Amino acid sequence: MSKRRQFIISTGSTMAATAMASGGDAADNKPLLSFGLIADCQYADVASSGTRLYRQSAKKLEDAVNELNRHELKFSLHLGDFIDRDFNSFSELKPITNRLKSKLHHTLGNHDFEVEESLRSRVPAALGLATTYYALRHEGFRFLILDTTEVSTYRYRGDDDATANAHRELRALATAGKSYAQPWNSRISDTQVLWLTEQLQDATDAGESVLAFGHHPILPEEAHCSWNCGMLHKLLSRFPCCKAYLNGHRHSGGYESRDGMHYLTLHGMLDTGENSFSRARLYRSHIQITGYGRQPSRTIRFR
Repeated sequence: MSKRRQFIISTGSTMAATAMASGGDAADNKPLLSFGLIADCQYADVASSGTRLYRQSAKKLEDAVNELNRHELKFSLHLGDFIDRDFNSFSELKPITNRLKSKLHHTLGNHDFEVEESLRSRVPAALGLATTYYALRHEGFRFLILDTTEVSTYRYRGDDDATANAHRELRALATAGKSYAQPWNSRISDTQVLWLTEQLQDATDAGESVLAFGHHPILPEEAHCSWNCGMLHKLLSRFPCCKAYLNGHRHSGGYESRDGMHYLTLHGMLDTGENSFSRARLYRSHIQITGYGRQPSRTIRFR
């Protein structure tokens, strides 16, 4: 082969490789989609109590909807505790959320069930939930929305066996000295764990990445975490497809990165005189969160 032909082949290969790399960089610099994030609106038509500004949450939610509507969003998520105390609060907030251009999906929170005992079974339907844990799939990502209230002392009737079993589990956690042995916490059921494992395996087989969402934190371990937070971390971190878990519940927020997983607790909307919500821009290799009010902005780079 002549030296000139060798040069042409070598140069062509280098240019092709450079073009492919540039194309990859360009693709990574373009967001796949954007979505809205809100946590702990916790509205109630009652007077403020300490830092909990219940009535102000409706106006803050309205302001969040107005801002999120300025952006092209695939969907929006509220991460639990949409209301507090009064079942009628669901219908009071509906005219506000109906103006949101993107579809609003919910996770369940403990305060969503702080209504009359006879109405607790109607809470999921009031939030538009046919199933309390579910998956969304967009642009090569699978979004797993968990129900961390499924095993709890507050969700079911007082005379239900599920409530008695949850109280026994809570006492056992307290005896073991767990900081999260609190009645406002709870966990996903064993059945849901199997579903979650299957979803993670299916996403792996399909070449998808996973973001998971719930109400209760997994990490850092403290007094607001899910009762089975240790098991959940082991499960999520075992699957490289799973990149991050985002949640509410702890109104002051939080973050930890461990074993390749990112855990982000969003600041609550309820107990702030300004506001707290965010807009997420999702890329193949990272997620960029733009915070509003007291919610800090953050970029999370995936494993």
